[in-house]
Amino acid sequence: QLSTGRVTFLGLSAGLLNGLIGIGGGIIIVPGLIVHRPASPEVAVGTSLAAVVVLSSVAFALHASFTGLGIGPWKLALVIASGILGARAGAWMLARLTVRWLLLLFSVFILIMSIRLLGQALGVGGSQAIWTGAPPLWSYAAIGLASGVLSGLFGVGGGALVVLGFAVFFGMPVQQGLPVALAVNVTNALAGCAHHGFAGRILWREVARMVPAAICGIAIGTAVALWLPADGLRSVFGAFFLFMAIKTGRQALQRP
Repeated sequence: QLSTGRVTFLGLSAGLLNGLIGIGGGIIIVPGLIVHRPASPEVAVGTSLAAVVVLSSVAFALHASFTGLGIGPWKLALVIASGILGARAGAWMLARLTVRWLLLLFSVFILIMSIRLLGQALGVGGSQAIWTGAPPLWSYAAIGLASGVLSGLFGVGGGALVVLGFAVFFGMPVQQGLPVALAVNVTNALAGCAHHGFAGRILWREVARMVPAAICGIAIGTAVALWLPADGLRSVFGAFFLFMAIKTGRQALQRP
């Protein structure tokens, strides 16, 4: 099993990401389990998904208690339902694209989006929201579908991509979108968790050991997210995705 120090670090870091920017934490948990446990990729992903269900549920409850759902319950249901359909389409596309092209496409997409979001935060001309006014009903289905496709293609939770879409296209404050992101994380992770659970690929003991530190991280991350001004959180969110775009692009270029 993981040492106490490592499991505390993984839990705390994943909790911070959940509370601060609505990221499920798999990007930290999966490599941590593979390198330090060591676990197979399938077991690491299954364990990560189980942890995301717990962590994002706690973070969702905490954010919703302070800010509400962020959007109406029917709109949230529309985002989630269209995301499930999109994830199936993404999985179908996954079998027809090479890993190199997948990584390159993902890198370019989040690079463009993160630069626009940072531009909004810094007040750079030409980076304002593309659509002025409240998001129309169709946009909830469209953004949910797009995030689902990306989730199915790249194995990401999808919740933060929903927030990224609403922030870039409609200027929605990141704080308002965090409950939506966390709800999407939970529903997407639940489906994968059930699959891996039936296959015996979840290290439940490690999940349980992560939870105490993760709850501390969620509380800290949520407090910071609520304290930061809107443009400050936009900057944090945009900088995170800019880092991920560069990292993913490098991985793509290193592949044959």
